[in-house]
Order: sequence, then C-alpha cells, then structure tokens
Amino acid sequence: MKTYLAGLALLASIGPALASPAYLKLSYGAVGTDPAGAFVSVQVQNAGTIMLSQIVVSCDFFAGKKKVGTSSTTLFSSFPGITGQDQVRLMGAGNATTATCAITSPAS
Repeated sequence: MKTYLAGLALLASIGPALASPAYLKLSYGAVGTDPAGAFVSVQVQNAGTIMLSQIVVSCDFFAGKKKVGTSSTTLFSSFPGITGQDQVRLMGAGNATTATCAITSPAS
C-alpha cells in the first residue's frame, strides 16, 4: 500500500507539468542536411531530483516559413544532473533550413 501511495504522489507531482517541466532544460543546434534528409542535435538536462524513464523531444522542420514535417526522438533513463543527447531526423527533408523543438512527453 505504501508503494502505491508513493507512486500516486510522484504522478501527482509530475502530472500538471507533463508538457515541459521547468527542471528539464532543452537546447538544440542548427539544422543540418545529408542525402537522407534533415537533422538537428538536441540535448536535455535533467536539473530535477527524480529519474525520468523517457523524455520525448519533437521538432518541427521548416524550409523558409513552410513547415516540411515533424519528427521526434526519445531519451531514455534521464538521471538528475545528467544531460542526455540525440538527433532528431526527418527523412527526405533535404530542403529544411530551420527547426523548432520542444519537450513533448516526459515520463517517470
């Protein structure tokens, strides 16, 4: 019973801020391209006090002002004080020049 209640307390503390908790710090670089498409390097620092099993980062890619697609990546096992990194790739979008990225789904 104690474990169940502790789990509920943890979910309640995360629940309202699922979109992007303040303790997760997202940064990302410039868009690059290769023969497969476009990509952007992303980093998420966990400045909180709990381990998150997954953090999903989604990016919208643009060619000028036209959105050419959306893609995402999942960072696994993000421990407090650690910065995870990966690339978000959009296949076939060799014309992409910019991207905007956001944390869309952390989960403990």
